[in-house]
Amino acid sequence: MIENERYSLTMEEWSVVFEARKPSPVTISCPHDGLLLPEFSGLFEARKTGWWGRDLRVWRRIKDILLLTDVNSVRGLMPRALIDYNRAWPKGINYYPRTQKEVHTALDDAKLLNAYEYYHSSIDRILKESTTRFGREHVLLLDVHGFEKQPSYAPASGLDLILGTGNRASVPHGNIDEKLAHYMTERGYNVFLPEDMSIGPEEDWYSADFTTRHHSEKRGINVIQIEIASRFRIRGENQAGQKLSIALANFIKSNCLVET
Repeated sequence: MIENERYSLTMEEWSVVFEARKPSPVTISCPHDGLLLPEFSGLFEARKTGWWGRDLRVWRRIKDILLLTDVNSVRGLMPRALIDYNRAWPKGINYYPRTQKEVHTALDDAKLLNAYEYYHSSIDRILKESTTRFGREHVLLLDVHGFEKQPSYAPASGLDLILGTGNRASVPHGNIDEKLAHYMTERGYNVFLPEDMSIGPEEDWYSADFTTRHHSEKRGINVIQIEIASRFRIRGENQAGQKLSIALANFIKSNCLVET
């Protein structure tokens, strides 16, 4: 374990876990901005189905939030081609019954199971401790991703953020999802906020997958999958991305942090 005045950091089983020294009810998970496949090529069996793409520089946006406010975070480092931390195992779960989207499992190489389980057990341990300290109605998990392809329901100018809650299935307490959407919209961002029902026959690709639904159901807490558009994640100095991180951090500070 490594510690500084604000965080303790542990690295085990290809996950990096940041825990705020000042207890926080907010945790951010990062499943798809791990290492690149060439680092592991030929060493493990790759997944036979499912997308292999990396959500590039999502971690940069999360790191900026950690620098600005006290939150916990868990980052999976295995390439998505080997482990998709946002899928179930050993059997996949179909959250898209209308379109019967192909069901993917988290991994195909059993040697990687410890890494997958450590990632989710780390999230669950932090959520359990937070629930005991703050009460489940105050605990929030944000599962952060990136997207490039705009969905058909996006406005002509495109969406900046997509909030996935399984049509509000993962927000059992209050309206933190609506507060987040309103806060970011007021600051000029185009935000898609799901309603209680599906948007239509095509379904919402980003309506939240395993991490969001599993941890919300298991701990009875609010969980939101956040999809960040690619323009906020470009290489080099990205003022638009930094501004987005500041807005998200300020929302957390003003709406999510509670004293025990």
